Amino acid sequence: MGRSSRPIRLDPGRPFPARPRGGRRWRRHGRRAQVAPVATILGLLLVVTYIATYLSTTLPNTMSVNDLNHDVLVENQVAQFATVVARLASVDRVGAQAIFPITLGSQGAPPFAGPDSAQIIPMTNYTGGLYGMWVNYSVTSSAGTRALSAPVHPGAGFVVDLRNTYASPVEVAYDDGAVIYAQPGGTPIVYNPPSIAYSNGELSVVMPVFDNSIGGESGVLTAELSLRMLVDSQITIPVSGYSLASGSAILITVFSPYAAAWLNYFTSLGYSGATITCTPTATSTNGVCSTDYTYATGGAIGKVTMSITGVSELSITQPYFAVSLS
Repeated sequence: MGRSSRPIRLDPGRPFPARPRGGRRWRRHGRRAQVAPVATILGLLLVVTYIATYLSTTLPNTMSVNDLNHDVLVENQVAQFATVVARLASVDRVGAQAIFPITLGSQGAPPFAGPDSAQIIPMTNYTGGLYGMWVNYSVTSSAGTRALSAPVHPGAGFVVDLRNTYASPVEVAYDDGAVIYAQPGGTPIVYNPPSIAYSNGELSVVMPVFDNSIGGESGVLTAELSLRMLVDSQITIPVSGYSLASGSAILITVFSPYAAAWLNYFTSLGYSGATITCTPTATSTNGVCSTDYTYATGGAIGKVTMSITGVSELSITQPYFAVSLS
């Protein structure tokens, strides 16, 4: 006969023996070991996503705005230069000097994008000595009628070439008193007009001349454009027995790679008795004389002429300036 089993008595005052916690502690350590790398990976994914979004969207948007703001800044700086040149000529301030900043670098977005650079270059002398602005007219005196031309050495100009990365490249040019905005692939426009005025038979033209080449400067710093007025030559007809030949026309001619801008500008003046023509030079194409000409850097040169009849008084102001860059 087997051994009888006795029932196990439980003492309500005594707890069950405590189980060892090593297994449960091991499982918790295991879960923690899994959570740490997952959290690291998720964090890295968030950082990579943020950087990718910044580089593909935020940075280009920020830099394109910076480039456009730089365009406007340079336009205004060159326009200020043009305004001072015209003012010095109008008050005959020979010997006057001025310094103008030209900001070459746009604002950057460190550490991923530095400032975009720019360069200042002189306007190129054109083939056959055709350059700048000319005024042709005929005068009558007791000695007869003869045709005259001003000036002998025409031309004043420079170009600020803005090498934008996130916006389209732009050229801001000072071209014979006018400030011109030219975007490759677009039609150039006169941003700030030259000093040409015609009213009640009186025509006045300011034709600035640079006595020397402006030189060149490039980079992202601010260049200083120095200007000193040397001579202020003025011609007024009628004077001293000379008068404008009856029935003759006054011709204002500009040779420029921005011919479309000059063509549109002359047309917009709407002067009574004025005829505007444009012809390409020997190395140009007819496209340069189109009012919607698509500009290309280093492209064609056009000859734009405004012929005005019925002029009774002509005033030509031709200030000479020494210019330099530093």
